[in-house]
Amino acid sequence: MSLVSRIRHVMACQAQAPGGGRARLAAALVATLVATLAVWARRDLVESHAMAQACLAGQGGAVCGVRAALVQAFNSGLLGALVLAAALLALLCRRAWTAALCLTLGATGLVLYSFQAGALALLIGALLLLPAARQS
Repeated sequence: MSLVSRIRHVMACQAQAPGGGRARLAAALVATLVATLAVWARRDLVESHAMAQACLAGQGGAVCGVRAALVQAFNSGLLGALVLAAALLALLCRRAWTAALCLTLGATGLVLYSFQAGALALLIGALLLLPAARQS
């Protein structure tokens, strides 16, 4: 079976699954987009030597405030706490939107230095978004 036919098969199964396969797909796409933005922020804002020098020299503008807020969020543990709170909310509420939030914040936590909390939340969000096993 080719890769394209496998993707079509998965998409067809997701669309037929109870509970909104399209909602699960949308959640995965949003999580991917947010993780991509987090990778950009990590690479171009936090770890960029040129950005650090510009902020130290006072030439970075408003971007330096965003950079400082990101650094403070993971240094203080706030990002990890937020990610774990989303995981707990998803486990308690068992709604698609809480699982999607958990998945998205988990991906962000993985990228932005909250590895343990991010991995746990990503796993919880992904498992909650999986369709229930069907009885045959």
